[in-house]
Amino acid sequence: MQSDNPPETTPLVHVAPPKRSIWARFGGGSLSISLFLHLILLAIGVIWVLQIIPAEKEKVVDFMGKSGGGGSPTAESQARKQRAQMLQPNLARVSALGTTSDLVLPEPDEMTQMTSIGSIAPGGLSGGIGGSGSGGGNGPGDGLGIGTGTFIGMTNGTGNKNPFGALSLDPRALAGTFYDLKQTRSGKPTGLNDAQVQETLNDFVTRGWKENSLKKFYQAPRTLYQSKLYIPMMNADAAPAAFEVSNKVEPSRWVVVYRGVVSPPRSGKYRFVGAGDDVLVVRFNGNNVFDHGYFSGTVPMQISGKIAAMKGEADDSQVKRLLRRSYPMDQPLKTYTYDSTKDYNANIGGLAVGPVFEAVAGRDYPIEILLSELPGGKFGASLLIEEVGTTYPKAAT
Repeated sequence: MQSDNPPETTPLVHVAPPKRSIWARFGGGSLSISLFLHLILLAIGVIWVLQIIPAEKEKVVDFMGKSGGGGSPTAESQARKQRAQMLQPNLARVSALGTTSDLVLPEPDEMTQMTSIGSIAPGGLSGGIGGSGSGGGNGPGDGLGIGTGTFIGMTNGTGNKNPFGALSLDPRALAGTFYDLKQTRSGKPTGLNDAQVQETLNDFVTRGWKENSLKKFYQAPRTLYQSKLYIPMMNADAAPAAFEVSNKVEPSRWVVVYRGVVSPPRSGKYRFVGAGDDVLVVRFNGNNVFDHGYFSGTVPMQISGKIAAMKGEADDSQVKRLLRRSYPMDQPLKTYTYDSTKDYNANIGGLAVGPVFEAVAGRDYPIEILLSELPGGKFGASLLIEEVGTTYPKAAT
C-alpha cells in the first residue's frame, strides 16, 4: 500500500572548488621545483669555478715596487705590464733636480768607480762631453748621465758593480729587459744572422718600440733598473751575465731595452751625446732622437766605414739615400773626440751629437733606450745629455 506522504528527498548542495592562488594558476609548483634544481646546479658550478680559477694577484707597478724587490720573476713580469701607465702623475721620475756632486767615470777596464751623477747645471760635473772635438770644436761642455741615483744593490758578490743596472726596483730608474734574438721564447734557434738582427732592430725602433714585436724572442726573467748609462768597454758576455742568463745565452745578437719616464730640472733645449758598440738608440717623448754606434739602429747601415760620408767629408750617394729614410741625427753628423775614446774615434768618429729637442720642467717624458751587440766580442756604451747654450767647466782631458 502506498503512503499518502511522499518520501523525503535530500537536497543537492553545490560545493564550489577551492580557490587557486595566482602562483598556482601559473604553474608555481613546477616552477618552484625547476628553480630549486637550477639553484643546486648553480651552487655546484660556483664551487667548481672557484676551485679552478685562483684569486688575482695584486700587480706591481714599475718604479714603485716594494723595497728590495727584483728577486721574483713573477713580480718583474707583472711590473713590465704596467709600463703603459708611465705617464701617470704619481710615478717617480728620473731627473737631475737639486743634486750636486762630481762625475767620476771609470777607466775603460774598471767597473768599480761609478759614482752618482751630478747636476746638469754648470759646475756640477768634473768631466764629460764638449771640449775639443771633430765636427764641433768647442762644444757646449760637459754632459750628464741619465738620472741621479747611484747604483743600488748591484754587486755581483765580488764588490764590482753591474753597469747594466741595479737588482733592486729603484723608483728613479729605467726598467731594463734583456732579449736574445738568436732563440725563440721556447729556446729554439731563430737562425737570424747579423744583418737580419739589424733589420729586426730597425723595424722595432721605427715602428713604435712595441714590446709585442720582441715577445717572440727569448726574454730573461731578470729585470735590471738603470739610473745612468756608462758601460766601459768589456766582453759582450757581460750582458747575459748581468741578467743572469749566461748559461742560456751566447754573447752575441742580444738586445737590452730600458723604459721609464724622465723630467728635466728646468725648461730648456737639450740633446743627447754618446756612442754604442754596437747599437745605441734613444727615443724621447715618442720620437727617435739619437742613433750612433757601429751599426745604425734606425736604418740598415753599418756606420763604421761610412763615418766620413756621414760627417760630410766624403761624397757617397748610397749613404745619403739610406740616411734619408729614418735616421734621426742631424746632417752632417757632428761628433766629439777624446783621448779616452780612441776606439770610438777611429771607427765611428767619436761620440755623436744628437738633434736638439725642448723639454719643460716638471713635465714627465717617456724615454726608451736600446742597446745591442751583434757579432759578439766587445761591448760598450756611453750616453750623456747636454743643455744647449750652457757653459760647463772643462776637465783636463
